[in-house]
Parts: sequence; C-alpha cells; structure tokens
Amino acid sequence: QKMDVVLNIDVPDDELVRRLSGRRMCKCGRSYHIKFNPPKVEGKCDQCGGDLYHRDDDKEAAILNRLKVYKQQTQPLIDYYNKAGIIANINGAAEIPEIFKEISKVLDKF
Repeated sequence: QKMDVVLNIDVPDDELVRRLSGRRMCKCGRSYHIKFNPPKVEGKCDQCGGDLYHRDDDKEAAILNRLKVYKQQTQPLIDYYNKAGIIANINGAAEIPEIFKEISKVLDKF
C-alpha cells in the first residue's frame, strides 16, 4: 500500500531524557511527572495514597540506551522515506497546540 506522507516527530535527546526521567508511577496505574504533573504530596499518589516509584526504564542510563536502539532501528527508515520525498519533520519539542497545528497542516494536504 502506497504511503502519501510519513510524520517524523523529532524531539532532542536531552528533552526526551528530561521528560521520561521525571515520570513517576503508582501501583494503581496512575502516572505523574515531577515537573509537569506532580502529585499533591511528593512521593504519594493522589488517587490511592500509595508510594510512587521510578521505573528502571525511566532512569537516565536506560533512556539513553533506548534512544540508541531507537536511532539504530529508525534512522534507516527516516533516510528511506526522506529519499522518497514523503517525510514531514515535526518539531516535537514545541508546545502541544503547535505540534497539533503542524501535523494538521501536513495532513490537510491529503
């Protein structure tokens, strides 16, 4: 099946590390971010009062490894679609409304 466009939402590594390493989880399934969505009481879940924990795969070393693997597996695809002239690069470090606007602008062409 032919693809008309491929969206590549690009976020700098340091921003991804900042976003992911700040994530905290509760056993009840609720998630928080220490900067963007902190709990009312540090280290405690607003919903159930449980202790929040930092997942091993959200620690900086694991994130950097995940990014390395992602780039190894994804860069050939980005190169392929870029060569085909159908990739649209989106600044994923922008604010959500701006990202939505840019994606909409690309998709409105189709």
